Amino acid sequence: MVVDNVACQRLASLLAGFTIPAPVEESGTDGLSRTEKGLFHLLSVAICHQTQSLRGIVGGAEARGWDYLTQKLLARIRAQEFSLLPQDWRSLTVESLTGLYEDPVWGRTLSDVSQRAELIRDLSSTMSQRGWSTLDDLFAQSDGAISSPNGLLKLLKAFHAFDDPVCKKSYFFLGLMRSDGVWIYRDPENLGPPVDYHEVRGHLRFGTVRILDATLKQRVMDRQPVGERDDVAIRQAVHDAIMSISRFRGQPDPMTLHYVFWNLFRSVCTRENPWCAPRADAPHISNRYAHLLTRTAAGPCCPLRSDCQSATAAVRPVEHRFSTHWY
Repeated sequence: MVVDNVACQRLASLLAGFTIPAPVEESGTDGLSRTEKGLFHLLSVAICHQTQSLRGIVGGAEARGWDYLTQKLLARIRAQEFSLLPQDWRSLTVESLTGLYEDPVWGRTLSDVSQRAELIRDLSSTMSQRGWSTLDDLFAQSDGAISSPNGLLKLLKAFHAFDDPVCKKSYFFLGLMRSDGVWIYRDPENLGPPVDYHEVRGHLRFGTVRILDATLKQRVMDRQPVGERDDVAIRQAVHDAIMSISRFRGQPDPMTLHYVFWNLFRSVCTRENPWCAPRADAPHISNRYAHLLTRTAAGPCCPLRSDCQSATAAVRPVEHRFSTHWY
């Protein structure tokens, strides 16, 4: 893998013309205490991986993936149907987690429930073993540092859900804790982007990262599974590319860029039918990022298409396939 810094500079120049929103979650945690907010974020991020099929109705509207996961969990918590006490997570069963996300219309769409329940139970047992009654105990042990010999990235790896070498869930959790006003870090410059498969797909297509190994490139193009070493190499390259783009642009920080890329790539740079050219229909993008779309008489399209190497390609790369709880 290699980061193409020329392409990173081109993308940074494109972004310079955008008004970029602050990185906040739209579901909101109003009504939760500071301690409850932290535990809610730890829990929801721990079980958030490979949620493409997850969907249901919350508050009269359909939600999917991460949106459904968090909105449904918040609704259950507010209805006192789920506890935010870590000691109560230790006895979580597959049946109770299945019921938590079951929808009367779409049914049971949460995949790999057994592993997710195990990850939640591990949160409880690890906190007990480490003597962390609340997440503030973990924060105090880190002295508020993200990256240090005893920083938050290292401490979070004690949880099985957060043992990713590229720290996807760890960065995501730390970003949520910052944006929700729970934690302030001594070294915010070390808050990197939580790279997931949407960003891998988008950066492969734009060209900010390139696969040099011909065999690996062919496996990705053919949508064949790859191994752990290749997965880590690909996602680390995308992480480094986003860090590079942030440096070229000067601002915003990598976490803010992550939200831009995640919203654009999951909604516009879709796997099968991306909005590279204007179309009459419109992508289901968050209202906070809809202003980024290029508007034409023929309909909206991707705002990055002018410099994207895949915009007019007959065959576009997709993200690699790798089964994991890391993202």
